[in-house]
Amino acid sequence: MNPQLILLSITASLFASGVHAQLTRIVVQGTGAPQVFTDLDQAVAAAQPEDKLYFSGGTFPYTGGLVLDKPLHFIGAGIIPDSAQTTGVTTLNGVTVNEPLYILTQATGSTFTGIRFTRTQWDGSPNTTSVMFGNSITNDAPTDVVFQRCWFQRHLVLGQPNSPAANTNTTIDECILLGLLVGENHTATVTRSIVAHGSNQVAIASFLAGGLTVENCVVLGTIQNTYGAIIRNSVIRTNGGYSTYGCANCVLEHNITPNTTIASSAPGAVLTNNLESVDPATIFIAETNGFYELTDDLRMAPGSPGLGFGTDSTDAGVYGTSSPYKAGGVPYNPHYRDAVIGPATNPDGTLPVNIRVSAQSH
Repeated sequence: MNPQLILLSITASLFASGVHAQLTRIVVQGTGAPQVFTDLDQAVAAAQPEDKLYFSGGTFPYTGGLVLDKPLHFIGAGIIPDSAQTTGVTTLNGVTVNEPLYILTQATGSTFTGIRFTRTQWDGSPNTTSVMFGNSITNDAPTDVVFQRCWFQRHLVLGQPNSPAANTNTTIDECILLGLLVGENHTATVTRSIVAHGSNQVAIASFLAGGLTVENCVVLGTIQNTYGAIIRNSVIRTNGGYSTYGCANCVLEHNITPNTTIASSAPGAVLTNNLESVDPATIFIAETNGFYELTDDLRMAPGSPGLGFGTDSTDAGVYGTSSPYKAGGVPYNPHYRDAVIGPATNPDGTLPVNIRVSAQSH
């Protein structure tokens, strides 16, 4: 990946006694003086509502399910290894079986950027979850939660099973989801994201309240049971089966699929200018098997039917719109790109250090 970056060069001299090997750290900033932690649970417990938690690269484990019951803002170092070479990616890792990060209703307004959500263990079932809204049906409706440039190794579930309809306004932007995105009757807007449970799997499901918008996405898998959804300018690849199924009253426009039918069992669906039966080999520069890999290049191939195919005349998929997907997945805040540290101190006792800082634009 080679995202376009705005590069700044900063040269500094630091005393040798102040230079240490990088350790995983969380800086909590906002209410009161900044605090530094190495333990994720302790950092979350100490943070006050609306505080920012700045994460270094590295893995931050938690056990027993981490519960967020206040609005917090998590800012990581990035999710793609070659764009976070100095710091490493930031990973929040659940280490116990089927205990995800729980975001409760009281955490309304929380935001996450530049973070991987992973799991060490699961029970082997397809239902293992990385992030879930609520740990009961009484607290599973946080509103205005934002995930930007995040990576979900397992499922993202936006509510509890059999939850009543809730307008939660979750935003998922420029993210990579390798599990299933489950609405559980809640609402979400998914933009410029890769939802890649696998082309033989269901990728997005259970937005039964008509509260799903998918725009300029690449969906490797089926979109199922999403009543009243708006799906546009996206590429939906399945190996056989259905592109969308059970999407009554959906609006599908300017989408591309290798399947013969864009919408199956979809009474009341409005279909406008979708391309069906497209050879998948002609769509992307490099995506061969229907499963997302870091080596994939999801830009439109030369001669692709997705070139300029969007409703705004930009490309279909994640590289469309006036602000295309940034391949490096770098968070918006400045971060270390690389650091060159001298092998020895100068005669005055200082150590020469050259640090390059990057910030990726919107």
